[in-house]
Amino acid sequence: MITQAQIGDLNELYDLECSLFTIEEFRLSKSSIRYHLKYNSIFICKDKNSIVGYILWLKRKKYFRLYSLGIMEKYRSQGIAKELLEYSFNILLIDKYRLEVNCKNYKAISLYEKYGFVIQKVLKDYYGILEDGYLMVKE
Repeated sequence: MITQAQIGDLNELYDLECSLFTIEEFRLSKSSIRYHLKYNSIFICKDKNSIVGYILWLKRKKYFRLYSLGIMEKYRSQGIAKELLEYSFNILLIDKYRLEVNCKNYKAISLYEKYGFVIQKVLKDYYGILEDGYLMVKE
């Protein structure tokens, strides 16, 4: 089941974030998640009342930016990322989206391309030295 995240989901979202991103510099802090719950759009997927995945969209003036998409490891390859994207597009109701993705994250790139995202440019060293990213857009 996918729903809009609420402030009551904060601790569980933070625990999931910590399990997904072990390097602290890539992980959202609890205060950042609280901020995004208030000012941006976080959609969550639950299984048996536990959060197993989420997607975070930042609202910009003319588009939404996909900031983070994370699925608990044991739930990957079950279509949850696809469901979160589809739910987002039905709720956000805008024609322009952007995201950044590591050039080596082939599964994510393939998924985004299936939903109409195209690579706009290479972001040199975006994820660190020798770790380029792609800026992908959907319009």
